[in-house]
Amino acid sequence: DLASIPQDIYELPNIEEIYMNYNKMEGQISSKIGQLTALRELFMFRNKLTGNLPSELGQLKQLRTLGLGENFFSGDLPKELNDLPKIEIIALQHARINTSGPGGHLTLDRGDEVGLTGDIPAFDNCPRLTELYLSYNDLEGLIPTNFLDSVDGNQDVIVDLTMNHVKGALPTSLQKFNYLTIYIAGNEITYIDESFCDLDTWMGGEVAKFDCDAILCPSGTYNEFGRQNNAGPICQPCVFTFSAPFYGNGECTPDLKNYNEKEILRKLYDATGGSSWLDADNWNDDSVSVCDWHGVHCLSEDIVGAASVVKEISLPSNKLTGTVPPQIFDLQFLEVLNIRDNMVAIQMEGIVNEVHLLKSIYMDNTLISSLNGIGKLKNLRTLHLQQNNFVGQPLSEEVFSLTKLKHLYISDANFGGQLSSSISNLKNLEDFYCHKNEMTGEIPSEIGALENLVTLVLSENRFVGTIPDLSNMLSLQSLLIDSFTRRSAGLSGPLPTFDHMPSLREIFLNENSLTGQISEDFLGGVTSTNEKIKVGLKGNRIEGSIPHTLKHFQKLDIDLADNLITSIDPALCQKDFWMSGYVEIYGCDAILCPPGFFNQFGRQDNPLLQCKQCAGTEQSPHLGATQCKSETKKREREILETFYKQCGGDNWKNKVNWLDEDTDICHWYGIQCNDQGSVDSILLGSNNIVGKVPRELFGLQTLKWLWLYSNPVDFSFHGIGEASSLTSLLLDSTGLTSLDGIGDAYQLKDLQVRFNKLTGTIPDAIQHLNNLETLSMSDNQFTGAVPNFSRLHSIKSLRISNNRLNDHLPSFSSNNKLHTVDLSNNNIYGTIPSNFLASVDTNENVLIDLSKNQIEGNVPEELNRFDKMTLYLRDNFITGVDSDLCEKTTWNDGDVGKFQCDALLCPPGTYSPNRGRESQGSPCITCDKAQFYGQSQCVLLNPNSASSHIKLRMVMTMTLSIVTFTLMVLY
Repeated sequence: DLASIPQDIYELPNIEEIYMNYNKMEGQISSKIGQLTALRELFMFRNKLTGNLPSELGQLKQLRTLGLGENFFSGDLPKELNDLPKIEIIALQHARINTSGPGGHLTLDRGDEVGLTGDIPAFDNCPRLTELYLSYNDLEGLIPTNFLDSVDGNQDVIVDLTMNHVKGALPTSLQKFNYLTIYIAGNEITYIDESFCDLDTWMGGEVAKFDCDAILCPSGTYNEFGRQNNAGPICQPCVFTFSAPFYGNGECTPDLKNYNEKEILRKLYDATGGSSWLDADNWNDDSVSVCDWHGVHCLSEDIVGAASVVKEISLPSNKLTGTVPPQIFDLQFLEVLNIRDNMVAIQMEGIVNEVHLLKSIYMDNTLISSLNGIGKLKNLRTLHLQQNNFVGQPLSEEVFSLTKLKHLYISDANFGGQLSSSISNLKNLEDFYCHKNEMTGEIPSEIGALENLVTLVLSENRFVGTIPDLSNMLSLQSLLIDSFTRRSAGLSGPLPTFDHMPSLREIFLNENSLTGQISEDFLGGVTSTNEKIKVGLKGNRIEGSIPHTLKHFQKLDIDLADNLITSIDPALCQKDFWMSGYVEIYGCDAILCPPGFFNQFGRQDNPLLQCKQCAGTEQSPHLGATQCKSETKKREREILETFYKQCGGDNWKNKVNWLDEDTDICHWYGIQCNDQGSVDSILLGSNNIVGKVPRELFGLQTLKWLWLYSNPVDFSFHGIGEASSLTSLLLDSTGLTSLDGIGDAYQLKDLQVRFNKLTGTIPDAIQHLNNLETLSMSDNQFTGAVPNFSRLHSIKSLRISNNRLNDHLPSFSSNNKLHTVDLSNNNIYGTIPSNFLASVDTNENVLIDLSKNQIEGNVPEELNRFDKMTLYLRDNFITGVDSDLCEKTTWNDGDVGKFQCDALLCPPGTYSPNRGRESQGSPCITCDKAQFYGQSQCVLLNPNSASSHIKLRMVMTMTLSIVTFTLMVLY
């Protein structure tokens, strides 16, 4: 890497091209640069150059490309740049630019660096200038009316002025351009004439879709790009009390005015429809103290002589509407805020200062949808958020910064995602109610650090994995993680003993997938054996006997229906006070119905609900049945018959034994059963199955494999959560057009939907499949970004080749099991991240296929940590291969040991047909047109074929070896 610009280069008056990109050059460009009057290409992209740009650059009359972007230049932009008659590209974006490139996400934090300053030149003497990159500098003033005046209006023109201080209106003179892409978000633009909204070919055609929003989001709105585009969200209106005064905002700013108590209360009244409140007694009456306004309680009412300051606002069920303003949190002495049961939104994002006295806030059954800003409520002890709709968002990390919190109620609030390990921060938590949300993944082990927790309710979520170690929770009395309504695999692994938890009084783990036997030490640490203890374990896979050691409990209610229990210790049938006293009346039947018997509860608790004998010859050896095995078999046959009839069974290629009354369904073609005789596999690929697959298939409770590939079926994922055992789903080549509902298939490990008609972006619901190990979605028409799949902790193989994905390559740095990545033949651009697959075991046999994309830059040296790798990168815009990678002799099936670097990618000036690398019998062949590493064809790649946002970088990615060669020739 060059540390500075070689001074000798200024003594080469005949030099025509300089390429010094991606070095570490510091210092300034000398004014002697003006002596290089033959210079046509000047590239010093992404270095550490500083200081003023020399005005002598204006003397380079032959210059076509000035590529000095991503450095640290300051001072006024030289007006002499307007005197370059042949200039085509000027790139002077500041190094603080975000890596998403022109038109990407806005980086709102400018940092302390000062970029280029002064007014924007008109560049009206540069008739060939079609690309101008000046983003993230400090240019100011208006866009001149004669801006680019001499450029042909039929040219494709790109202008990037993002994140400067450009003011005023977008000049209508720009409308002379038919194909202009102008990035100008993050400035101080105050007006865009409506006539711009009719320029359908602007912004790559996005104006035709989004009107003027494709140029800039209007004032009062914002999004992460400052405009609407194909990949991004719409321009969102600013939330209450926030403002966005300019066009092209990346964020909205809060109201920072100071208000007194009465002003704040009036603001609350006005903002929440006070005139329509159910009770607004005395509100806004200046003759009455605010302490006498309905729902307002003051400190002076509790302490004689105390100030008449607002201590509590309690307005539950009072018909508040609108939005509670964030200024309510500026009431310095407020301790309690209760606005539950009102159709009112709550805005906390505008809280400016930390709130030190507020202890309790009740926001149940409101319209709150965001917790941004709640971290400022540092003294909070009680937080109620039940019966809200947080639209599947994870519980905000800000909540876990409220370390004084004792009572957290978030049940039925539609929180999603994984429960954060940061929950361990809430050391003082006593009650955590999180019933009926959409949380996924494993319960974090860190929850076991909450030693003061008394009640833990996590029922009716979508948790999977094992129950973490809770043995340090010595205060825990109630543990509820039922899964009655979710119909998914739920929690798995052995039933814990809970033998170090003396305070436990109730455990409900019904309808999960817990296994193993009930230990003789189960609940062995409970000290109050004479108190009533409740245990719910219905619908798991617990086997063996109910141990006699439980007899020391005098009043135990234990539900073990629908497990694999084979016996009850006889001594337990003498515990008269068990099962709410029913054991005294019904004996063992009050605990579990005997084998061969059943009722709807799996036990008897009244004279009208006796355990009835099962009909038929098939009998289960297990106690506590709620239905008979013969009934289950009958239901499975009905489901399969429905499938056959709805999907053209008479025309199937193979239908041996189907619908035969004398043949067990386990012997029907394509059906396999488990050891208990229940259906666990439907393997009917390429069998001429036609029609709508009935939802009833998901009712096969033991179904693990469903393979319907290469059949023209109409398949819907809705209801798939009912298939609680389904782990493998193969739907390749079925004509599938939608993945709606896939997020409910939490138990899936293998999902294959290749060769279908799937379009649009890859749905975020895929991230809900926490157990997924293999995901194959190749040969569809997906567009947009490649998700980072950070929540798929079990993913091992990811194949999404032959689509239309068009964004940066994720690092997948959090997927520690991912060993296969095939994203070939897409439109993925940018560089390969240095932390690509950073957490994968270095001994893993890794396959990476990124062929036929628009990836640029060097192959990162950090990949050398892998000993075994197959790496395919052909037909990209790769400009370098780190030499350390050429020593990985086992890579690419040992080809690197034979052919060194060429086995990874053929170097520039060569190509290898269909491979882009050398292998046995397929050498790298000389080709003058091949300018990038890894070309499989002897052609000159046209930068215009790439997306416009990477066009400049492709031009700039010449390697240092070419620089050295050029200098040697010139010397």
